[in-house]
Amino acid sequence: MSRRRIKKYYFSDSSIALDTIIAFSLSGVALVIEIASVINSIATAGHVDGLIGLLLFIAVWLSVVGFLFSRFAIKSEKGSLGGKRASSIMNIVTALIPLVFLLMSVL
Repeated sequence: MSRRRIKKYYFSDSSIALDTIIAFSLSGVALVIEIASVINSIATAGHVDGLIGLLLFIAVWLSVVGFLFSRFAIKSEKGSLGGKRASSIMNIVTALIPLVFLLMSVL
């Protein structure tokens, strides 16, 4: 007896998966936090509060969670693969930006 894979048919015309939308949203929030912290750092000539460091830490975690959502979206059959890959790349980039700032401050 052969096991056949049963393909599920979706009757909705969704062009993007919900997980991908969540991943894009999380990376967008992380990017806004990072831009606001850079603007604050420029405005205060580098003398920032500890709150900015906490916000950058939160931005990294938002990017990690967004990356996990984009990985879950790849397993879903809804939506196109291009949007899923774009959300993965965007979350990776928004996670690397604060890590680059951390390395620049150490060196």
